[in-house]
Amino acid sequence: MKLRTIPLAALAVFTVAGPASAASTLLFADNFNETPANEVASTFNASLAGSQSGSIGTTTYSVLGSGNAAQHSNGGNQLTLANFAGFPSTNTGRVSLDHNFATQANSLNQALVFSFQIKSITNFAADTENWGSFTVGSTQNPFVTSGYAGAIFRANGATQSFAAGNTPTSTAAWNADDYVTITLSGLGGVGSAFSTNGSEAKIQIGSNVIGTYDIGQQSVAYLTFGVASPQDFGVANFDNLSVTAIPEPGAALLGGLGMLALLRRKRGF
Repeated sequence: MKLRTIPLAALAVFTVAGPASAASTLLFADNFNETPANEVASTFNASLAGSQSGSIGTTTYSVLGSGNAAQHSNGGNQLTLANFAGFPSTNTGRVSLDHNFATQANSLNQALVFSFQIKSITNFAADTENWGSFTVGSTQNPFVTSGYAGAIFRANGATQSFAAGNTPTSTAAWNADDYVTITLSGLGGVGSAFSTNGSEAKIQIGSNVIGTYDIGQQSVAYLTFGVASPQDFGVANFDNLSVTAIPEPGAALLGGLGMLALLRRKRGF
């Protein structure tokens, strides 16, 4: 059964200790549950309130692609992006939240944790080049290498991470239903990544930290999902997106998120 968004109170239990007044804040979540399913790019933003929660309220997406290239709720329960043969932008699904999360990070002087679940990356005609991706950057709907922190997930299970324009790094393989977390903070893991103390990105797949990167001073944070298949037709599915502001990023919080997700799965929530 579909996982629910983790309650804010549960997040607080696993937050690394900080100032007495500091607390984690769920800024945004989208579980992509929608009935009936929204399976057409042109109506991607037609009905979002029922699947979204968090302090910033209902938030639309900027959509790149046409027809079935971007579907908010394929089958009513996941984000689906498709790429059609030929690779033109109109046939490549890419979506970006219409919100700059750096605003809340600076207001709270806290780190940002983006979290989502990889459901599947499907290739056709044995096209191992097919991949899904995320990137956090200063613009909306960039190609994955144009953001300052991101990764691609290939259909054959391989992963490559990108940071601040550096050469892609091969990292731990992903598995279906893995959670990916991207923590953006000031250098040393303290405070907002968008103030004046530098910016750091930590990318984790399941229990594997695949990299912690100095990404230079950043001031904007847009999240984009994408898909690419240079040779043929491919599909990428993502689920259970959340964006949380936390006093200090740390293994306790990230481990707690994974543990809570596992417990919910075992209990059938």
